[in-house]
Amino acid sequence: MTYSDGTKPTVDQMAKDVSAFLTWTAEPKLENRRRAGLATIIFLLIATGLAYMSYQNIWADKKKAA
Repeated sequence: MTYSDGTKPTVDQMAKDVSAFLTWTAEPKLENRRRAGLATIIFLLIATGLAYMSYQNIWADKKKAA
């Protein structure tokens, strides 16, 4: 096996390559799910911040009056 960057093929490197390939064949859509999960977390954090700010804006006057 030859590598495009000139890396010498060693048993350790070949084992890593086989492991990476087997991981990819088991879960080919794993990277897409991770990206979607990260986007979801970011969206939820932003939505939570906006909801908190609107809560503060709506109830600020009511808490002062009580």
